[in-house]
Amino acid sequence: MSTRVNPIAERSKKWLCDAMLGLLQEKTYSSITITEICDKAGLVRKTFYRHFTSKESVLVAIIDLMFEEFYEYIKVQNFGPHEMPLVYFTYWKKHEDFLNILIQNQLFALLNDQYVHYLKVMDHLVGTRREYQNEIEKEYMRTMMAGGLWSILKKWIIRGCIETPEEMAKMTLDFFNV
Repeated sequence: MSTRVNPIAERSKKWLCDAMLGLLQEKTYSSITITEICDKAGLVRKTFYRHFTSKESVLVAIIDLMFEEFYEYIKVQNFGPHEMPLVYFTYWKKHEDFLNILIQNQLFALLNDQYVHYLKVMDHLVGTRREYQNEIEKEYMRTMMAGGLWSILKKWIIRGCIETPEEMAKMTLDFFNV
């Protein structure tokens, strides 16, 4: 079986994601239809369903792309655990508008759902002070970290990012006792 990426399929997927982002800037999530997404992307519904199962799956794909971008950046830069919170808040500050759209449409939980997965992927980069007894204990720790990071990020975005990414990073390091 071939694992090559079809550039036309990837382009269509990107167009659908871009169309969803554009529509979210114009109207609420609940009022957006799949037909509107397809029309804005210039694609047919069949193409939509070739890539996605729902409007929510488009948002998850957008979030995944953001996490992948973040992961590639930190992997290349080789940041240590003490630098990660600053990189984290600096990254999400650039995407403040998108995060506000998620919050306004009660969709911010989608971000948390993806956090646990990405924290596992980034395990070797994030680091920890202690050894875990087993994989279950590690999973609970990731879940706690995901929830904490998600809640802090949401509160910061709702407050209008009054604090700087540096201030948020310091608080986060203090909270997690790193």
